Amino acid sequence: SSGINAEWPLRPGIRVGPLVTLALFSKMKGQLFLLCLMGAIMATKDVRIIITKGYPDSEHAIRNFTVVGNNDNATLIQVMDNAVAKGQLTYEARVFEPWGKYIDTLDDTHAEEADSQFWQILHTNSTGDFVSSKLGASSLNITGDHSVKFRLRSWLDFHH
Repeated sequence: SSGINAEWPLRPGIRVGPLVTLALFSKMKGQLFLLCLMGAIMATKDVRIIITKGYPDSEHAIRNFTVVGNNDNATLIQVMDNAVAKGQLTYEARVFEPWGKYIDTLDDTHAEEADSQFWQILHTNSTGDFVSSKLGASSLNITGDHSVKFRLRSWLDFHH
C-alpha cells in the first residue's frame, strides 16, 4: 500500500515508515536530521514464532506464524504482546521477580507442573541455528533471522 501508514522494506525483515523516505527528499538540514531520527525510531522487524511439542521423540510444530511490525529492539514478551494484540496468539504467564514472566500457557497448551513441564525458549543464533536461550521472555531481544521456538519440555528429560 502507499498510504501515510505504509511501510517499505529496508533490508530483509526490517521495514521503515514513510518518514525515512520523506527525509531523503528534505533539503533543510534541521528537518533532515529530525526526520531521519524519527524514521530510525520507527524501524521494525518481523519475528517468526514456532510452537512445538512432542520433544524429544517426535517434535512437531503445532503453530508457526510471523508477527510483523515489532520495534527493532523489542523483547520476546513485547513481540508476544504484539501477537496478542493482532489476534495471533494467547498466552498466560506468572511474574517471578526479579526474573520476569514465566510462560505457563501458549494458545491452549498448558505446561503442566504435575508433569514437570515448561516452555523452553530457543532463538536463532548468527548462523541461523536454534539455541536454547539463557534469558527469559522479558529480557530476550530477538536477533539473528528473527525466529523463536517455544518447545514444550519436561524437567524429567534432563534426568536420563
